[in-house]
Amino acid sequence: MEQGRLRLIYIFFSFLFLVLLLIFYLLFYLMAASLNRNDRLRLENQFLSMQQARYDSLLITTRQIRQARHDLRHHFHVLQGFAAQGNMEGIRNYLAEVQGNIPTGDLGLCKNTVVDSVAGYFSLLYKENGIPLSFVLDLPRNLPVPDTGLCSVLSNLLENAMEASLRTAPENRKVQVSARLHSENMLLLSIENNYDGEIQEKNGVFLSSKRAGEGIGLQAVRHIAEKNGGYSQFHYGNGVFIANVMLRGEL
Repeated sequence: MEQGRLRLIYIFFSFLFLVLLLIFYLLFYLMAASLNRNDRLRLENQFLSMQQARYDSLLITTRQIRQARHDLRHHFHVLQGFAAQGNMEGIRNYLAEVQGNIPTGDLGLCKNTVVDSVAGYFSLLYKENGIPLSFVLDLPRNLPVPDTGLCSVLSNLLENAMEASLRTAPENRKVQVSARLHSENMLLLSIENNYDGEIQEKNGVFLSSKRAGEGIGLQAVRHIAEKNGGYSQFHYGNGVFIANVMLRGEL
C-alpha cells in the first residue's frame, strides 16, 4: 500500500513538472514571438521613415529645379535689357550674381516625375564624383507602385552603386540602370555596377562596408520589394554587381 502511494505521488509530481515545463516553454515562445514582432515593427517603421525622408528631400530638390527654371525667364529678360544697352559689364555682374543660385540636374530621362527626379539628382552626384552613369527608363507618367517605395528602392540602389564605384579605380567605374513595366501591375528595375575588391556576404546577407551587420540599403530594398509580393535578387562576380528588383502595385 505504501509503495503504491509513493508511486502515485511520484507520478503526480512528474506530471506536475511536465506541465510546468510546458508552461515555461510556452511563455518562452510567446516572449520570443513578441520580441520578433516588435523588432519587425521597429524595422518597418525605420524603413518607412527612411522612405519618407528621402522622398521629401527629392520633392524639395525637384521644386527648387522647377523654380529655378521659372526664374530663368526673368533672368533672360534682364540680360536682354543689358544686351540692348550694350552693357557687357552689367551682363557679367548679373551672371556672376545668379550663377550660384541655379541648381542643375539632368532631368527629362523619363515621363514619370519621381523616377526622373531621382535619376536627375543622382546624375549630378555621379558627375561630381567622376562616375559614368547611364539610364534606360521606359516608364510612363503613371506607375502602379507607390512613389515612396519606388523612390526608396531606386535611391538606395544608386547610393550603394555610387559607394562601390568610389572604391573602384576610376578607369573601371560604370553604372547602368534600366527600368520598365512588365505588366500593368509590375515594375522591373535593374542596376549594374563595376566594383573592386571583395563583396562581404554571409548566408545570403550582404554585410555593410561602413559598419557591422547587414547593409541597411539592401535590407530596405528587400523589405519594400517583398511587402507587396515582389522580390529582389543580387548577383556578383568578375567585378560586376547586379541588383534586380520587381515591385508589385498594391492590389
